[in-house]
Amino acid sequence: MNRLRTTLWTLTRRLSIGKSHVHNSKGTVLLGSLVLASVLLSSCGASATAEADQACTLVHKSIQIYDSAQTADSAKARAELARAELLLAEAVSPANLAASTDSYWQPLAGTLAESNQLPESRLVIALRAQCAPSATNQGEYVVPYKSQGQ
Repeated sequence: MNRLRTTLWTLTRRLSIGKSHVHNSKGTVLLGSLVLASVLLSSCGASATAEADQACTLVHKSIQIYDSAQTADSAKARAELARAELLLAEAVSPANLAASTDSYWQPLAGTLAESNQLPESRLVIALRAQCAPSATNQGEYVVPYKSQGQ
């Protein structure tokens, strides 16, 4: 948020200094600031969603492998569980990026941060909830409903 304020302040100062190039009125500066703010804020939301989608896709693959390991013989199960853990480790970075842009994704990032400390069996319920697939989109992940106040 501070970066956005700094950018807006810099833009406002440049518009007011360059009188020969830009018509300097308070309305023009305000309008330019509002347009810039809306573009910056909309791009932040899109980035968070894309990163969360990437993390949830990896989580989904990990859970599929984890589930298949439950019915495999012991040697194959160990290999599949190791593969599932690697996918969870790979999902940590995009989940952290999503959480840093949109606090809505912080629970997912927190759960994935525990993946190097806890077995997947302790995390799978939370991960399924945090990356809940829509029944109509065939396994693709969607952002769950967020109310206006959040």
